[in-house]
Amino acid sequence: MVIKKLYLLKKKDVEKATVTLTRAFHEDPLVQLIFPNPEERKRYSQVFWKFMIKDGVKYGEVYSPTSKIEGVAKWLPPRKEHMGIWRTIRSGGIKIGIDLTKQKDERKYSPRKIEKITNNIVRIHKELMKEPHWYLACIGVDPDHQGKGYGSKLIKPMLERIEKTGYPVFLETNFEGNVGLYEHLGFDLIDETKIPETEIVNWAMIRKS
Repeated sequence: MVIKKLYLLKKKDVEKATVTLTRAFHEDPLVQLIFPNPEERKRYSQVFWKFMIKDGVKYGEVYSPTSKIEGVAKWLPPRKEHMGIWRTIRSGGIKIGIDLTKQKDERKYSPRKIEKITNNIVRIHKELMKEPHWYLACIGVDPDHQGKGYGSKLIKPMLERIEKTGYPVFLETNFEGNVGLYEHLGFDLIDETKIPETEIVNWAMIRKS
């Protein structure tokens, strides 16, 4: 059931949505860790966000406030919360590893170490959520449109729809300031873990119907 209040992204919107999320997550702690140089981050992190959006369009639902793509929220439905190897390949995951090696900044991590870090985050998700659930995989608003209520507009209609199904909703964030915002929307903090070999803290949250 498509949410009529929002714009459902299609394949033709992937490029524009990629730019929006690249800008929205430029200062995200995990993105900064993977792409330490700000200029290289603008270029190479686009591959990651394109991968994320393509996966969402194919296997879940990706929404924006309007067709102008001011913000983007990717939702994965129950039993499609996690990517397998073939799904990762089909959505363009191999190119991420290739582009990681293209970075010239000496602070860059190896693809193997990045995989270890991201696998830790996936492991936490799987350990915490054994039952089928909706997964808010990412949500971001372009800096030029922040402070206009687009974040809430992207989340609330979907939460209202999911609540009627009885499924819980899971999300994680690496920004401590986001925890209070999600609590205001009915989410409870269920785990706080510092990712090994990094300064990244992963806050995991759940909203029960």
